[in-house]
Amino acid sequence: MRVAAPSTLQIRQRRSVDDAFLAGLAGRAFAEYDPHPTASMRRLVQRGSTWLAWQGDEPVGFAVVHPLSGDCIDLCAIAVEEQARGRGVGRALLAHIERVALGAGRKEIRLHTAQSNLSALELFLKWGFRVTSRTPRFYRDMYEACALSKRL
Repeated sequence: MRVAAPSTLQIRQRRSVDDAFLAGLAGRAFAEYDPHPTASMRRLVQRGSTWLAWQGDEPVGFAVVHPLSGDCIDLCAIAVEEQARGRGVGRALLAHIERVALGAGRKEIRLHTAQSNLSALELFLKWGFRVTSRTPRFYRDMYEACALSKRL
């Protein structure tokens, strides 16, 4: 699926000056599912590639990916500021991740999300991901997770 990003939306790779934004948005987006979202985000960012979406001069979202064995990547985290949701930021980040993955010879994207995170599930399913399994008590030993994948 191709998507036109909002005209003023830019996506670029993470710089160290972005880390405060990443920590803040991770705290707001993932606190329900992770007791230490800021520390978890720091670990994810150190091990993978991180892309930020900017609307004008303001960061509005991010995505973090890690390579997996074979031809797969893991979309470890994706989040969009609440006021920017529904404006194509998540779709633009997913499109960018797909282009990067294909350029690196990858053929599949995998991810996990909480089954109760309906807005994320809706985005991923509309984008062509399919649920491959469910894991009870995956997040905080209480929330069920859905594993999803998409062949590119």
